[in-house]
Amino acid sequence: MSQNWDLFRFFLAVARAGSIAGAAGRLAESPATVGRKLRELETALSATLFDRSISGVRLTSCGSRILARAEQMEHQAQLIGEAVCGSDGQLAGTVTVAAPSGLGQILLAPQLRELHNLHPELRVMLLLSTSKVNLLNREADIAVRIGAPKQERLVGRKLGEVGFGIYASDLYLDALGDFETAADLEGHNIIAASGDLAQTVQNQEFAAVSAACNVALTTDSIFAQLEAVKSGLGIAPFPAYLGQSHPDLVELLPGHLQASADLWLLMHPDTCGMARIQAVQEFVTRICKTALAGGGAATCL
Repeated sequence: MSQNWDLFRFFLAVARAGSIAGAAGRLAESPATVGRKLRELETALSATLFDRSISGVRLTSCGSRILARAEQMEHQAQLIGEAVCGSDGQLAGTVTVAAPSGLGQILLAPQLRELHNLHPELRVMLLLSTSKVNLLNREADIAVRIGAPKQERLVGRKLGEVGFGIYASDLYLDALGDFETAADLEGHNIIAASGDLAQTVQNQEFAAVSAACNVALTTDSIFAQLEAVKSGLGIAPFPAYLGQSHPDLVELLPGHLQASADLWLLMHPDTCGMARIQAVQEFVTRICKTALAGGGAATCL
């Protein structure tokens, strides 16, 4: 068949998402369009590429055999686009950056205007979640992660070290005495974590020291935690860069949370050298290092 990259683009999206609906969301297309493109490719190849089920799709043996070749096509298409975009000295195109929700909203989003002013044709797609994207599956171009990387094939650099603290609002503390030891937390309201948020470094350590506290709210969103603490509902742990960014919050028992975590910037080895990705990673690196160096509970390495 005449190799149609557009059809393989849909094939890769479905393979990575594990479902047509998931691929549609990533491609900003309707599920009907994704299904139609997939059928076109299967017809052109005279092969079934996916086994369909109610729970999603799974690559057939044929689909598995062509996956690596399709990724090679994707890489070549990216290089062609890079050559065209860079031919006039301008940086253009989309770079997807995945980051923890608190870090992305507090540190990155407010600074992106500067990057846009430098490179107006460069578009950043910012993915904020407690869930980790798979860079090897090209779910993002750049990932900023708290914690050491586990995929050895990725290209990465350590940006610094994130510290954590226990925070309450002035509103909550107005009628209370000083906190001198962890025992002083007993009987106080806390904003507990659930889901992926409960697995974060700060919430795991906080859970161990707050067993005698009253759970006023449980949530899987760090921003729901934050707003509840700001309203005076209770106490919760946050990364230092988040807690220190709100002047109405007070750190209780400074230094009591001993855990810290490395902050890493990671990229796919096949795309890390592209000019637009280099420009964005350099920008993100500078923002994060500056923030960590300026925060009292974090040390830039």
